Amino acid sequence: MNALNQAAAQELQPLSELEALSHYTPETLLEAFLHAHNQQTQEWNALVEENQALTVKVADLESLAIDAQNYANQIIEMEKEIGALQEENEFCRNMALEAEKIAKAKIKRDQEYTALARQLELSSARVKELQRQLTELKGSDNPQKLREQIQRVKEKSKERDAKITRLERTNQQLKDSIKTKDAQMVTAIDKIKRLEMEIRNGGFTGIYHEGDHHIILWPQMITSVNKETGQTHTSRALLHMHQSGTARLISYDDETHSVLIHKAPTGGVRIPKDVLQFAENWLFNVNVTQKGEVTPKDLVQINLNAEAA
Repeated sequence: MNALNQAAAQELQPLSELEALSHYTPETLLEAFLHAHNQQTQEWNALVEENQALTVKVADLESLAIDAQNYANQIIEMEKEIGALQEENEFCRNMALEAEKIAKAKIKRDQEYTALARQLELSSARVKELQRQLTELKGSDNPQKLREQIQRVKEKSKERDAKITRLERTNQQLKDSIKTKDAQMVTAIDKIKRLEMEIRNGGFTGIYHEGDHHIILWPQMITSVNKETGQTHTSRALLHMHQSGTARLISYDDETHSVLIHKAPTGGVRIPKDVLQFAENWLFNVNVTQKGEVTPKDLVQINLNAEAA
């Protein structure tokens, strides 16, 4: 019985809704429909806008994630560079300590040399005095006493001569040792200066600046070809860099003793005469006079730009 009542209620429900709607005019129903439609449209538009905003946020987050990864990679590279610099700094510190040891050893050798020189001076003075006494004894009236005194003087002279010889030999050894230590200290100091300059300037070293023109030491040896003879040669080179970004290599031809300006693009920047003259003088000094060796003095910058440090 309950099942029949439920079935009958479900069949009567649509009729009840239609009866309820029949109480409204078509205009009222249309207005209600339009209102409901507009409300649904607004809700749909709100959902679309929210979806678009979320899409933009997702894109921003993806971009931030990429930036974060790039920053992480940069941090890793910087940590590697810091580690390399720390190793170089440790090497420089060890070299400085070694130079300090050499300097202390030199001071000690200088003191020993001074002491030996003084001892040699005193010994020489004593020999002169003994020789004077010997001369006086030669004029004595007692032959026996004279012979004994002469024998004693001879023995003491032999001892003094032997001691003087030892002192002179030791003195020469100390001179040689000091000279060797001096050379070692100069080499160590020069290497420390070179390493400090390389660390401070990096792989490329700016050595001349004038206006928009810059001369930079090229870090590697380059091979150039002589157009007339076809011969190749390896040498140090400089990079001429213009502020606009144009750059040209300048190398040195040992055969013609002149600079080679490597081919520039059409409409390239002309190097001023004074800049080119500096490059020619620098290259001649390093490649010819110093046989390709670059010293710390060669890395000192000549900066004619007012704004440069």
